[in-house]
Amino acid sequence: MERTVTGAAARAALPALGYATAYALAILVGRATRVEGSEVSLVWPAAAVAVLWGIHARGRSRRAAAAHWVALGTLTLAVSMATGAALDLSVWFVGVNVALAAVTTALLGYDGREIALRDPADLGRLVAALTCGTLVAAILATAFFAHQGHPELPETFALFAVRNGVTALAGVAVVLRLRAAQWRRPELSWARSLEIAGCVAVTTWVFGRVFWFNPGLPIAFAIMLPAIWVSLRFSTTTSTLFLAAAGTSIVWATLLDRGALEGIAPQEQALLAQGMVGCLAVVVLTLSLFRDSRNDLIGRLRHLALHDPLTGLANRTLLMERLEDALARSAPGTVGVILLDLDGFKLVNDAWGHGEGDLLLVEIAQRLQQTVRAGDTVARLGGDEFVVVCTRLRSADELRACADRIRAAVAEPYGDAADAPYDRITASIGAVVSERSCNARSLLSNADHAMYDVKRAIRNGTAPVTALAARSPR
Repeated sequence: MERTVTGAAARAALPALGYATAYALAILVGRATRVEGSEVSLVWPAAAVAVLWGIHARGRSRRAAAAHWVALGTLTLAVSMATGAALDLSVWFVGVNVALAAVTTALLGYDGREIALRDPADLGRLVAALTCGTLVAAILATAFFAHQGHPELPETFALFAVRNGVTALAGVAVVLRLRAAQWRRPELSWARSLEIAGCVAVTTWVFGRVFWFNPGLPIAFAIMLPAIWVSLRFSTTTSTLFLAAAGTSIVWATLLDRGALEGIAPQEQALLAQGMVGCLAVVVLTLSLFRDSRNDLIGRLRHLALHDPLTGLANRTLLMERLEDALARSAPGTVGVILLDLDGFKLVNDAWGHGEGDLLLVEIAQRLQQTVRAGDTVARLGGDEFVVVCTRLRSADELRACADRIRAAVAEPYGDAADAPYDRITASIGAVVSERSCNARSLLSNADHAMYDVKRAIRNGTAPVTALAARSPR
């Protein structure tokens, strides 16, 4: 028991230790970029780490969350003082950083929703929450510098707001997207490989020309060209990695006084560079997420157009597409169609209602999917008629065996009561195998004729209820 408790405590402490380490390093990086003779840092990656730490703390118990927030404040105080900040400034920094993280986290999770970045609405919420959090933090920071008699308060406020907001937006967005990413090896064609190579070459040349080998030319707008290319043509995960690399390149070059912003005052450089990163983040994320939302919507609409809404099976349109494709790719005699119509289904609707009838149809659909082979198509034509398309048949006997399995699956009881209509559901089945002259429509028509031959035989008392009838295509 003690080992279990100790192990659970250790697992709970690991994330806190990771966030604490990342946060301390982020503060050190930010403090290293202070303007000479000032306590104002040009970049502040700790803003992003603080918000992510707050998001993590939000999912913990009240006691654990309180411990995380105390650790955040204590670490801010300790690292600030260790890097030369006065006690009063360090204490004020605690309030600034905790306020930014707390306000942002509270607004992101105010309605109890999961904090994620999957669509443009999530991006809008993130931008709005970070805007409020950074404005509160900037007001607190500016108030301290005003108390200290610091000149140029509007510039200080703008730098704090833009610096913290952009860093937090880029950092939090990258982490949220990468956390939800599904990593898989892409299948690349020659055309796709050439496009990737071209995109990498253009991106490298543009960013190198603008920020590393630029003799002062005002061409920073050119970075939007590869940004739009990546956002519209590559996955959101790739776009997010591009954003992280591009933002790092811009800030790094600016700190080294290179590129298009060369020779400008440090605070103005920081504002312009952070503004570029912010614009880049909004453009890349907006285009990528809107594209993903559009593709998801198209996928859902296509699914609705090609599937039965009740059972989720293929509908007539998708059935005909797959049957035509199978006939075009297969030799005669290797494609079979099984058409079944339920016997006694009307009794279920009459005795139990259409709601129970719908549940029965869903159960039939599930049984059919469990009965057929992998790669076969199960479709619902409408009402109580279902179709199974079997491909890669070795003989007509294989189709007959599949029909026998379907007949047995349909005939199994559905209800607990011995006199329930569920226990008297059977199926009339017609099956045909493709021939050289048939097409999708004629094959389905002949399966339908075969099924009705069985129904007539049943009414005449000359065939069992679920006998299989085979019929050559007409």
